Amino acid sequence: MKKAMLFLFILALLPAGVLAQDMPHAGAEIVATYMQSGTYDVGAENIEEAFEDATGIEVELVALPWAVLNQNHITDLTTGTGEFDVMSGEFWIASVWDKMLPLDEFVERDEYGGDFIPTIWQPGPSGHFDGKRIGIPYSADAYGIIYRTDIFEEAGIAADWETWDDYIAALDELAMHLEGTDIAPSVFAWGASEQTPAIFLGMYDGYLVNADGNYALDEDSAIAALNQMASLLAYNPEGATGLSIDEANSVFLTGKAATMICWVSFVRASAQNPDASLVVDNWATAPFPGPGFPFLSAWNLFISEYSENPDAAWEWVKSYINSEQATQRFVELGVGSPYLSTYEDPDLMDAYSHDFPNMVHNLGRAQSVPWVFEAFEIFFRNTSELVIGSISAEEALANTLAGWAEVTVPPALVQSAAAQGQQQDM
Repeated sequence: MKKAMLFLFILALLPAGVLAQDMPHAGAEIVATYMQSGTYDVGAENIEEAFEDATGIEVELVALPWAVLNQNHITDLTTGTGEFDVMSGEFWIASVWDKMLPLDEFVERDEYGGDFIPTIWQPGPSGHFDGKRIGIPYSADAYGIIYRTDIFEEAGIAADWETWDDYIAALDELAMHLEGTDIAPSVFAWGASEQTPAIFLGMYDGYLVNADGNYALDEDSAIAALNQMASLLAYNPEGATGLSIDEANSVFLTGKAATMICWVSFVRASAQNPDASLVVDNWATAPFPGPGFPFLSAWNLFISEYSENPDAAWEWVKSYINSEQATQRFVELGVGSPYLSTYEDPDLMDAYSHDFPNMVHNLGRAQSVPWVFEAFEIFFRNTSELVIGSISAEEALANTLAGWAEVTVPPALVQSAAAQGQQQDM
C-alpha cells in the first residue's frame, strides 16, 4: 500500500493528460498467483518492477505449492471471494472454469496471439469453456524420451521410433550392446507413481470420456497399453520401482542409462551443466512414440470473473505471456515455450540442436487430459500397483473403472475431451 501511495504522489506531479494517455490503469491493484516452483513464479518476479513502472498497476504476486494453489483457486471461485485477479492453472481446476472471465474480446481488441504452436493455442491446452477462451497458455512441456547419442552411435541404432514397439525393439538392441556394463537401456521414475500415466497415455489408443460424458476407457486397448507399460520395467536398472524423478534423472546424468522417459524440462539444464552431468553434449531428445500422445503440461493464466480490475489483470497477462518473455524464461529457467519463434530462433537452434526439432514435434502432438485430480489419482495408484506386481492389468483397469464411476466429469473437461478427440463417438 505504501508503494501505491508513493506512486500516486508521483503521478500527481505529471503534466495533465500524461496519465490518461500512457497509464490508463494507473493506481489499480491486482493479485496474481503462480505455482511455487522456482520457474513460473521467478519469471513473474523478474518482470514485476518493470511492469509496475510502465503501467502504474500494483501487482501482488502469490506463489503457493501445487496442491495449495489449486485448492485456494477452487475455494475462492466457489465462494465468490474474489481474492485473486489472475490465476495460474491447468485442467486440475476445471470444476471452476465457469467462474473465469471470457477473454475473446480482449484477444480480438488487442489482436493478441502471435505465433503460438497451433495445438497449444487450441481448446484443451488453452482453457476454453462453452466455446469461449478463458485461458492463455504460458508454458508448454510435453513428456519425451532423451537418449545417449554416443551410445546409439556406437551401437548403430537410430532414435527415430514412431511406435512403442519400435522403441522397445531399440531397447532390445541396447540390452545386447550394453551387456556386461552397468548401463541400463532405459530409466524412468517408477517410484513417482503419478508419472506412470504419461507412459500409458503414449501407448493407449482410445477414448478417455465416453459418449455419455463419463470417465471411461476402451478396455481392450487399455489392457494392452497397461501390459506394455509394465514390460518396460525389465529394461530399467535394479531398484527402479523406487526411483523418484530426481533419482531417475541422476541415473541418466551420471551415464547409467542409455535412454530416459521424462519431462525434458526437468533435466535439460542439468544435462548440459558440466558440474551436474557426465553426458554433456552426448544426449538428445527423441520422438515420443505413439499411437497415443505425449502428456502435456500447459499452464494458463486465467482472470477471475470476480476481479474488480479485469483490464489491469489483462495488462499483466499480456506482459507475462508473449514470445519475448517466453523465450527468456526458456533460456533462463528451462520453461517450455508455447511459441514457435522460440524454437525457430537461429541462435537457440544452434545451441539446442540436440533438443530441437523433436521437442517441437512432441509438443505438436501433445494433449492435456480431461481428468480431475480424483480421477487421476485413482488411475495412477492402480498403475503403480501394476508396476510392482501387486495386481494384474485386468485388475488395474477394473479398479480404475469402479473408482471412476463415483467421479463426475466437469462440463469443461467433457468439452476439452471432445475438442482433442478424446471422447467416444456418439
